[in-house]
Amino acid sequence: MKTAASEYTFSKAELSILKEIAKGNHELVSIEKSLLITPQLLSYNLKKLERKGLIKTTQHAFKKQAYFSDSKHATLLADLLLVHNHIDWENVLSGKAIDILLQTLNGSKNHTNTVPKNTRWRHLKNLKTRGIITQNGSINPRFKTLSDFLGEYQKFFLRKLAATVSRDAVILWQKNEEFLMRAPVTEQRVPKDFLKTATSAFQQYDLPLFSESEIYLYSKDKRKIRPEDAILHTLLIEPNSTRYTTYALLLLKKIENHLDTAYLLSEAQHLGISNQVDCMLQFLENHKRPNDSTLPTWNEFAEKVKDYNAEVM
Repeated sequence: MKTAASEYTFSKAELSILKEIAKGNHELVSIEKSLLITPQLLSYNLKKLERKGLIKTTQHAFKKQAYFSDSKHATLLADLLLVHNHIDWENVLSGKAIDILLQTLNGSKNHTNTVPKNTRWRHLKNLKTRGIITQNGSINPRFKTLSDFLGEYQKFFLRKLAATVSRDAVILWQKNEEFLMRAPVTEQRVPKDFLKTATSAFQQYDLPLFSESEIYLYSKDKRKIRPEDAILHTLLIEPNSTRYTTYALLLLKKIENHLDTAYLLSEAQHLGISNQVDCMLQFLENHKRPNDSTLPTWNEFAEKVKDYNAEVM
């Protein structure tokens, strides 16, 4: 995740504190005694856990207490620590372990860009020794709660990333660390990792679609949005929508003579919308709308094209 490592990785102290809270040890004074930790250090770690959306603190009279928050990822982590309380999580999930587990969960084969080889080997050994990662490199089904937690934890930080553009940003689609989002139009500078795409990029191709919101892609891999990307991202805005399928068709027709079909189909497969894109390409060729399709009729499409002064023949 793009967020600074200290934002989402765990220290051993944080995990020890979480284990105490999971056991029902909520009073801060009691946690200090159990872990032999100073009030200052406990407070420091609790603030980090609060930023991770995992805990909340309360005060009754002179007693300060800590509980797991009501967030989904916090609930899942609490369940994980309770059900698998025999695991020394402070030695398993600390440091770069979260990076490795997220990459394992997402099916990434390349860990070397973010995790040094020796560090990766050490964490994988720990995870395999405890049966958390199987010998074939996947997360053991017995630790489904861990997989669920990791997925929700990742979503939590992606929402935090989206909020750097706008507090009102809404994630429309997400796969691993890549996501598409809608945010209100702003005059403020948008972080460079967010690329304007989908219908928000149509103006570049003389297809202006006016809206009070913008569509952005956050991706570690892309440095620019190609017209084929804008087409595909338009389809992702609202699945099974004839309206957005029609918009995507408009741009597809507009760039038809310069279309990189191989790239379009490859990216469509990556995004899981190959069938929809195949239908769109056939539609432009034979003008026939398949049954149970989100495509418009050819006459409806021709009318829409007239509104944008484009050619369909």
